[in-house]
Amino acid sequence: MALNVEYPCFGSGEPTRLSAEAIRRLGADLRQRLLGYQARPFPPTDLFRRAASLRVNGRPLRIVWDAGHAVHDDAGKPVLGVCEHDPQEPATVMISLNAELLADQPEILRSTAAHELGHAIFDMPAAVAKGAARAFRSGAVAAGDAAPIDWREWRADEFMGAFLAPRRQLARAFAREASAFGAAIRWKVINEIPTPYVAANDVGWPAIDAIAGALAEEFGVTSAFIGVRLRKYGLVG
Repeated sequence: MALNVEYPCFGSGEPTRLSAEAIRRLGADLRQRLLGYQARPFPPTDLFRRAASLRVNGRPLRIVWDAGHAVHDDAGKPVLGVCEHDPQEPATVMISLNAELLADQPEILRSTAAHELGHAIFDMPAAVAKGAARAFRSGAVAAGDAAPIDWREWRADEFMGAFLAPRRQLARAFAREASAFGAAIRWKVINEIPTPYVAANDVGWPAIDAIAGALAEEFGVTSAFIGVRLRKYGLVG
């Protein structure tokens, strides 16, 4: 049975300008419906199986996952993943994850899968409706590279972040870990949600890094990923 996903969009299927908070709510909600509420690493195969059939704003979307082959861009350069639509396959999106790069990196495999799922949800309905071939590829960017914001990539990243580490679950786990380190927990309201907050200067950045490492293991992601979410959610500063 197809799982319903809804967000404001134009008649073409293109999303309206969504706020980060709206995207995060959608990502967290879909995570709960697909994989449950608990903050724990999930087997990627569970995601592949459960996110194979969606209905996005009333449009059916079949997702075919492949994590068993190498994936390259148009120039032949290896990339982490790709989300694409073939006009010959109506209402079907293919998400391919690079087995050569990700086989021994389950944390990166999860984040790449969630990122590409974000593209499938937000970018592919319009492509499918138009019968247009379209692809979105994930790859590493060299340090120091500067480029204009790609809003489609930003949207997929915000979705990924909330899908893998929903705000409420991460805030609860962060408060627990921070308390264990003796950090002073302060509280503030963000988007009408009481949120624990730790001043890094109070506890020290080495402690914040240690907390991020513990949370990374709990959520099945990298420490760098947790560090980004802590800042974006306003849990540390």
